[in-house]
Amino acid sequence: AFDYYRVYSTTMNVSGTSCDAQWSLEGTTVSDAFLASNLPNGAARCFAVSAVSRDGHESTWSSPRQDTPRYDARNVLVYARDVRPDSAGFLFYDEAPRLYGVVTSSTRTGLDFTLERHADGTLWFNPARSDVLMSLYGAVRDLTSIDRASPSSLASVTIEAVPGIGNVFSTGKSDGVHYGAVRVAFMGQNYVVFDWSYQSGLTNPELSRVPTGD
Repeated sequence: AFDYYRVYSTTMNVSGTSCDAQWSLEGTTVSDAFLASNLPNGAARCFAVSAVSRDGHESTWSSPRQDTPRYDARNVLVYARDVRPDSAGFLFYDEAPRLYGVVTSSTRTGLDFTLERHADGTLWFNPARSDVLMSLYGAVRDLTSIDRASPSSLASVTIEAVPGIGNVFSTGKSDGVHYGAVRVAFMGQNYVVFDWSYQSGLTNPELSRVPTGD
């Protein structure tokens, strides 16, 4: 007797620990997929789903699931510092001009990481500040497979750039700690092409692109 699903959403409360009481209908769908668009990056939101029967009865709602949209971009090219130092530095977020995903000089202050070549020719992501921490996430088919950072796994380390491998970062900005991710898409002898994501929500470890649920 199933007819369609109703998808609801609401904001998180100011503490970020529970859903607000004012729910609204995002839309309906007859499939197991639904796209909620025009959501502000960095703002956590709760989602719930119900089923409606052909005679108009609505089921109880699913348990709320929450997620937070974030910024991302694809196919960013950064050179090794020994080849092109003017394009060997990267910032997830450049605070002064409010720009995301900035490739810039490796000598600039405030960088998140640089791309360095080791003696054996391999290329490595190198944290540019003491408050930039990294961890290996592992092999991922796509940037969106990196769903959230694990703060306890982050450390002050360098990580080799390897195609298909994802890495997670934490970086200190003026308002506190933010999390980001990088997935290496392609490598040349002197450069790395990668996809990146950055969570503008303060201390929010969620890095998946869209809300997920059962």
